[in-house]
Amino acid sequence: MTVLVTGARGSIARNVIAQLILAGTPVRAASRNPVAVELPGGALPALVDFTAPETLAPALEGVEKVFLYAAHEGIEHFTAAAEASGVKHVVLLSSAAAQGDDDNPIAKMHRDVERPLEASGLPFTFVRPATFATNALWWAESIRNEHLVRLPYPDSPVNPIHERDIAEVAVTALLGSGHEGKKYLVDGPGHLTQREQVALIGKAIGREITVEELPRAAAERFMPGPLLDMLAGAKAEALGPTAEAVTGRPARTFAQWAVDHAADFR
Repeated sequence: MTVLVTGARGSIARNVIAQLILAGTPVRAASRNPVAVELPGGALPALVDFTAPETLAPALEGVEKVFLYAAHEGIEHFTAAAEASGVKHVVLLSSAAAQGDDDNPIAKMHRDVERPLEASGLPFTFVRPATFATNALWWAESIRNEHLVRLPYPDSPVNPIHERDIAEVAVTALLGSGHEGKKYLVDGPGHLTQREQVALIGKAIGREITVEELPRAAAERFMPGPLLDMLAGAKAEALGPTAEAVTGRPARTFAQWAVDHAADFR
């Protein structure tokens, strides 16, 4: 069985590729510029551009399963090519926002990818993570240069998910059975505030980091309004199950993520 992994430059896709190779599964790693992607040993590069339908059939030849990084343009080209190629299962990296109303632009963006897959004849699984732990990488430059993080709503609770957990849910669906038609909402293992996230990064790198509250008007210059709204109204309530519900393995904490990514902040 060969798996095509799209969006091969992304952190989730890279973890999916690594886990598939570890499981002994042949992987074809796809991106718009495969020459520029550094791949682990055993993964074969492939050119895929959803807005260029002629790239799809060659990439899908002999492929039984696909990990699909949400293609917000050209999804109709992908579904047609995948059906024609005989793809047996598509695991889509979507978002928890997709369960919301289309009035939310983030929800609409992801549902615009989910709907064509649902309408196609392709067996699918939707992986819908909530807050990515990798969002904290936005703070890396100011931590390295100033030992400081400027945050809107620093005491709002979040429940970040390690990218390896998201990838493990996807790989479990790709390699296992009984996941077709499922929509997995994946939450983090426990709430903490953004201020606590910064403290955990500081602990991981052995350095005290100052948190400075950023007024919303200033934050709106570089953060989308829906994200700020989410932070403003955040409550410490579970959105959904953790990755453990699918993988059977305990979800990784943000403290573990901070240790894993300490080099990014030093």
